Amino acid sequence: MRTSGTYLRSIGVHLPPVVTVETAVAQGRYPADEVERFGLLGAAVAGDVPAPELGLRAARQAFDRSGGLSPHDLDLLLYCDVWHQGPEGWAPQYYLQQHLTGGHVPAVELRQGCCGLFNALQLAAGYLRPGGSALLVGADNHGTPLVDRWRMIEGTVMGDAGCALLLTAETTGTGLAELCSVNVTVLPEAEAVNDGGVPMWPPDATVGRPLDFAARNREFRKRLLDGDGARVMLAIQTTMIELADRTLKEADITLDDVAKVAFPHVRRDDVEHRGANWFGLTLADTTWEYGARVGHLGVGDQFVALHHLLATGALAPGDHVLLLGFGAGTTLAAAVLRILDVPPGYARAVPD
Repeated sequence: MRTSGTYLRSIGVHLPPVVTVETAVAQGRYPADEVERFGLLGAAVAGDVPAPELGLRAARQAFDRSGGLSPHDLDLLLYCDVWHQGPEGWAPQYYLQQHLTGGHVPAVELRQGCCGLFNALQLAAGYLRPGGSALLVGADNHGTPLVDRWRMIEGTVMGDAGCALLLTAETTGTGLAELCSVNVTVLPEAEAVNDGGVPMWPPDATVGRPLDFAARNREFRKRLLDGDGARVMLAIQTTMIELADRTLKEADITLDDVAKVAFPHVRRDDVEHRGANWFGLTLADTTWEYGARVGHLGVGDQFVALHHLLATGALAPGDHVLLLGFGAGTTLAAAVLRILDVPPGYARAVPD
C-alpha cells in the first residue's frame, strides 16, 4: 500500500528500567546455560505500572515533540496490544481519552498480535484526509502471574514498553519521517502456530492457564513434522520476501537504499537465519543488538528500535528504514519510512 502524503510527525517511547540477564540468573529466573547460547542481555520491566499508563506516557512525549499538535486535533486514536491491559470488560483506549484526548476522537483497540502497530499504520493511512492526524499507541506489560517473561519463549525474553506514533496527512511533509509504504498480510494455514493444541474454550485467562509459547511452538513443530510442515514454513518465507519486495517497490527504493532493518526482538538465530539471511543481510544490518538489551516488547519492537536509532544518531535525513514484522496468525508486515529530520530532542535523548 502506497501511503503518499502520510507522515510520522513524532514518536514517543516510555521504556521502564532494564533488568539484566545476569540479575535474572542470580535470582534463578533465567537459565545460566542459555546466556552464552542466545546472547540476550536483559529485559525492560515495568513492575506494577499498567500498560495503558506506559502508553499514555509515550503519547505525552510524542505530543511534546510534535511541534504544536494538540490531542484535541486528533481524528483517530488506535490502541494496540498483545497482553491483558486491565480489568476484564474495560477498554484501554478510553484511559487515554480520559487523561489525554477527550472523548471526541474515534478510539479503537486493535488486537493483531505483534504486528498491531503495522495494522494501525495501514488503517490510519487509509482513514486520514489532508490535514488530519492520528495517534497510534502500542503498550504491553507482561509481568503478570500467567507469564514467565524469562522462559516463556526459548531464546527470547519479554520486555515492557509504551510506544506512540503521531501520524499526519499533509501535502507538504513536516516532522520526523515520511511513511512511504506499508503492507500487512496473513497466512491462515499457519493459524495454529501459537495455539499449542490448547482448547479454545474456556479461554486461558479464565481458568488461570499460563502462557507458554516455548511448549506451544514445540507442539506445533511436531504437528508440522507429522503433516505438511515444510510447505507451511516455505510459505512463510516466500510470503515475507514477496511482501518486503512489494513494500520496497511501492517506496521506489531497493534494499540497497535501506540504512537499517528492524525485525522483532526474538531469538538471535531466528533473526539471523530465518530473517536477515533471507534478504542477504547480517545481524549488523538489523536492530537485533538493541533488541537483545530490552526484550521482545509485544507490539512495540520495531518502533522502539526506530526511536533508539534516532536517539543514538544512527539515522540522518534522507535515510530509509525498513520495518519487518511477524505475528500470530501467521501475520506478516512490512513498512518503509524515509527520515526527514532528526530534531534535537531525539538526538539529545538518553540512549535506551
